[in-house]
Amino acid sequence: MQSLRILPDLRSSVVEEKHPGQVLLFTSERDDSDASLTGDSMVRPFSWRTFVDALRDPDLELLEVAEPLWLGEWRKALRYVAVAKVVRPRITVATYAIENFDARERLATRAGRTAMGVSMLGLDAVAFGTTGAYENHRRAFGWALRRTRHAVLPPRLDACTVCGPSTAAPREPVVLFLGAPSERKGFPVLLEAWRRTAPEGWRLVVADPSGDETPELPPGAEVRRQPAREAVHELLRTSAVVVMPSVRRPGWREQIGLPLVEGLAHGCRVVTTTETGLADDLRAHPDVHLTTPGDPDDLARGLREAMDRGRADRPERRGFSKREVTDWWLAATKTRRRAATTSPR
Repeated sequence: MQSLRILPDLRSSVVEEKHPGQVLLFTSERDDSDASLTGDSMVRPFSWRTFVDALRDPDLELLEVAEPLWLGEWRKALRYVAVAKVVRPRITVATYAIENFDARERLATRAGRTAMGVSMLGLDAVAFGTTGAYENHRRAFGWALRRTRHAVLPPRLDACTVCGPSTAAPREPVVLFLGAPSERKGFPVLLEAWRRTAPEGWRLVVADPSGDETPELPPGAEVRRQPAREAVHELLRTSAVVVMPSVRRPGWREQIGLPLVEGLAHGCRVVTTTETGLADDLRAHPDVHLTTPGDPDDLARGLREAMDRGRADRPERRGFSKREVTDWWLAATKTRRRAATTSPR
């Protein structure tokens, strides 16, 4: 085991992307956590005994913890780091940061931001999943980041880890909404846009991992509740368009948006809003249609463009899988240790 990750909210996509040399210790599960994936012997429920036993693995080099602006989990992460530094003083501590909600608003006082920056000095490496997340942290904690190895490593968008590169096979006339049909995910706006724009022969499919919601749907729309992970991949391989019209809510802003990433990785055209932290990274992407959040007319325009236009020629490979992010951290570990052994004493 080279890497140990302590993970709140285990979900199927995390297991699929897991580095082969990594153990996941999860403290909770999401609705889309498929039981067939959590049977992996390298994926285990968290306990303090399991954690300490993992820290004693002679091959362990890296501990990954929750990102700092996930405030409740960061407080726990600081305890994990403290224990890890006692058991393995030279372990590298890393995090993957994607928070897009303004840190200066989340931590409204200067004292709070200073305390957060000081706590971040315990990190050896930070990978930012989006340019938006990097800019958010730079504005609030730039002085702390300058003391930490960091880089923007946006997610890989050209191939699914499970399905491989997408093919040129014809797609079904389906617009796929993947996730809970909630207000912050823009679902009411989507229904209004669909009523205004749905062309004959097209369907809106809502794949709800929780199955708790029973939305009133317009003609041509359907809900698939709690689909198995295999069924989700099938929907992504066959649907023409994925839509993720997130809107900002008090205390919340879309970080990345897994449906956006998975849609592009499976070869779908994507309609989303400028709320995602990936917006700046995707403005030039030929299969992405950015729309104004909360505006059903603009969302209807984006849907029409995506439905009318065929799939574009994809740019050369871009982005990093989570396995490659872990490799970057492990390389940073080796660099740090070489520097420590060659520095004058």
